[in-house]
Order: sequence, then structure tokens, then C-alpha cells
Amino acid sequence: MVHKKILFVCMGNICSSPMAEAIMQSLMVKTSIYWEVDSAGLRSWNIGRRPHKHCLRTLRDHGLRSDHFCRQFTVQDFRYFDYIVAMDESVYKELLLWSNLYRSSTQCLVVLLSSFGENGKPTTITELSPTYKLKSFRNAYYQIKDCCKYFILGQKISIVQYALPSSEEDYTYPEHQAEPVKSTETYGTEKKSLQQISQLAPTQKQMHSMADTLDLATNAFLTGVCTKILSSPKPMSKYHETSSNCRQRKLCLVCGKKFLDSL
Repeated sequence: MVHKKILFVCMGNICSSPMAEAIMQSLMVKTSIYWEVDSAGLRSWNIGRRPHKHCLRTLRDHGLRSDHFCRQFTVQDFRYFDYIVAMDESVYKELLLWSNLYRSSTQCLVVLLSSFGENGKPTTITELSPTYKLKSFRNAYYQIKDCCKYFILGQKISIVQYALPSSEEDYTYPEHQAEPVKSTETYGTEKKSLQQISQLAPTQKQMHSMADTLDLATNAFLTGVCTKILSSPKPMSKYHETSSNCRQRKLCLVCGKKFLDSL
């Protein structure tokens, strides 16, 4: 898979471009695509600042976060990044003007994010500003996410889907090892109230007996550890033998589209 570098650009790098950066990074992780993603702004208004509070809150509501600090777009970005993605029409036109003057090669492509819509048709993305309300940021989140999905599909790359075990029931225990049995005493003590527990303080005789039992258990545990280390390695469980084959699957374009739609 070819490693690519993507830069999202808006006017101040405080609203839409850091949101697009966080969304694309999340999609990269879920689809096992390891590209470099960054964002910048055409103006120097917010250099060194964090993204707008509405942007961070919208990302946080969807389980995402951004560690980005705003920076200004430079001419060197044309030479480093493969794709420079403009967030709106005005930024796109200015980037095209810059590219005609300073771009040293044709490898860097300036594109408009809203041009990546369903079935290759352009769509609309709500323009964001620090003066806009939280509702506008939430609407733009879904629009930006859809465009990022179609941008990935437009690259015609193989998407890998990982099927991780969801619970302990998916684990297949080896034949020589029985499934661990949970003690019923643990559940019984959890149900007791604090008042009942305080009344069950052990006597001095019981404490000596408990200490002796603890010493025996410690010795048995250390003996078992030494036995495991000195003994020959045992065959791997059925779960580990088949995990590399059944837990990942390359998807075709149609399946990849369905998988992205479910994210």
C-alpha cells in the first residue's frame, strides 16, 4: 500500500480543518490505512491555539479527540503533501492560485473536499466560523465524515476489516486447561451491605489461620510458576492457531463501501 500524506486546509485552522483531520485519522485506524494526516490555515490568526471549543465538543461527543495546535499553511506544504484538501470554495480558489505560482511538481493535488460525494457527485459542507452555534458544527461533522469516506473509496485501495473477539466467550481454551470457574463467594460478598461486612470482622485466631493459608497458597503458586518455566512449551490453543487467519479480511470495493457506511 502506498503511503500518502493529506493536508486539510481552511481559513483559520480552528473549526473545519482540525475536525476533518480528527475524522480522517479515526477512519484510518478503523480501515487499517496508515496515511499521514494534518491540517493548516491560510491565515495567521490562530497560530499556536487549540481548535474552537465547539469543534472539540463535537469531536468529544463522537468519541474523538484532537491534539492539534493551529498552524499556518506554507509553500513547503506543496512539496511535502500528496493531497491538499480545501474545506470550502474560497480556500480552494486561493490554493489553486498558490499552486500555480509555487508548486514545484505535479505530484501534489489540490482538491475540494465537498467534491467527494456519493456516486462521485459533489455535495455541500456547512461552512464553519467561531461565531456559529454548536448545531452548525454537529451538522458539518456528518457532512465531513461522509466526504472523507468517499475520498478513501476514491483511492481504490484495499480495506482490511479486523474481527476482534468481543467477549471472553469468543476465546477457545486449550484442552489441557479448563475454563476458569468464578467463585460464588465473590458474588456473595459483593451483595452484602457495608454494615454486614463490618460485623464480620475476623478474630485473632481466624487471622492466624488466614495467614497460614496465605503462605500455603503463595508457596503453591511459586511452585506452579517454576514448573511452567522449566517444563517444555505446550502446543498453542486453537484460538491462537487460527487468529491470524480469521481475524482480518481484505474487502473488495463493494464490501469496503458497505463497511465504511457502517462506521
